[in-house]
Amino acid sequence: MLVCAGEPIRAEDVDPIAEALRPLGPKFTQPHLRRLALTNICLPLAAGRAQGGSERRDQAKREALEALRAQGEGANDELGVLTEGTQGVLGVPLWVLIQDLQQGAWTGPRELPGQFVLVKLLARDGNARPQDEEFSVRVLPFPYVDDPPSLTGEALNASLELVDEAWETLIPGFWRHQMGKTGASSD
Repeated sequence: MLVCAGEPIRAEDVDPIAEALRPLGPKFTQPHLRRLALTNICLPLAAGRAQGGSERRDQAKREALEALRAQGEGANDELGVLTEGTQGVLGVPLWVLIQDLQQGAWTGPRELPGQFVLVKLLARDGNARPQDEEFSVRVLPFPYVDDPPSLTGEALNASLELVDEAWETLIPGFWRHQMGKTGASSD
């Protein structure tokens, strides 16, 4: 439905993330949830994939798999970065990723913008309000871009091409404006 810096974003990539975000706003409409999924996860993922390239991305994934195999041989609970907090502290991409995790085991490689990660859920407090639930996780990153946190900004500046007009209203105004500028400057 959209191409970001040459990387396709399909509806089937957006919709599961949109559904995972539903607990944050049970009254959010499907278009709003899709917009949140696009801006917070899908566009930064695509920008990272474009920036990192397939070779660096594949290498990061191989390194993550090797680290996971090493974990099976001798678990080290001190690996990775200890991250604690609510969705506001963790960030939307990590928060979505940990929603279905079982406590105490490392995940296989999962992709966040610009990096693969292994994640181990240490604890969650079970707060009834999902945005207030406290998590404690260890995150072992395997970046394939130099600065993964910058990818939201990179996505803002990336070239975007709308493939499915039905999704145009889901693209935030700034990006729609940028797409118009990009089209005008390439003529």
